[in-house]
Amino acid sequence: MDISASLVDYATNPKHLRWLCPLLLAADAALCALIIYRVPYTEIDWRAYMEQIESYVAGERDYAKITGGTGPLVYPAAHVYVYRALYAITDQGRNIRLAQFIFAGLYLGTLALVMACYRLAKAPPYIFPLLVISKRLHSVYLLRLFNDGFAVAALFVAIYAYQRRLWTFGTLAFSWALGIKMSVLLVLPAVAIILYQGRLLGAVFDRAFSQAVSLIGSQVRSHGYPNAVSS
Repeated sequence: MDISASLVDYATNPKHLRWLCPLLLAADAALCALIIYRVPYTEIDWRAYMEQIESYVAGERDYAKITGGTGPLVYPAAHVYVYRALYAITDQGRNIRLAQFIFAGLYLGTLALVMACYRLAKAPPYIFPLLVISKRLHSVYLLRLFNDGFAVAALFVAIYAYQRRLWTFGTLAFSWALGIKMSVLLVLPAVAIILYQGRLLGAVFDRAFSQAVSLIGSQVRSHGYPNAVSS
């Protein structure tokens, strides 16, 4: 086999993903560590998140009164629960380096999940290196500590579950993603189509429809002012 044929095989044959995915993850893990140690952290929303959580921890449950340096809390309840945990783990948000490593783990875990989704979709290997070269993604996860990472992680859990026909688990994961950040609503039309296609699987449609109803109900309970964040 000549060199050109070998390169085409490496770029298009999914069997090579068995070694390519671990190699890309290892390389990106090293890159994440390098970014954390060498690139200055950028303060944008982390401090405001922690100030809002401090208000929540103090007992405030009115969205309009849970405020931080950037204004009142505008994210749903799941965001509060996630950052409440980070508040405790990172010494009330003061240990930013630890937070960065937590987000690095989140990034790498999400990346592995995305690769799993792509493999189930039979994406060719030449696409996978593109997943690890995004400057924007590294910045969002490692230098700004935005909540987008948790929302996207839950979203790809949902996508993977739907690929595996795990309707209940997928809808719960999508609901959690939506409970962190409402921008996940952009994906809702695709989720609706996937659930509708369950009709082609006969009895599965009943479960798909019931999960859609459950999704709507859970979001009604967990989103928007003036409903409170439960203890």
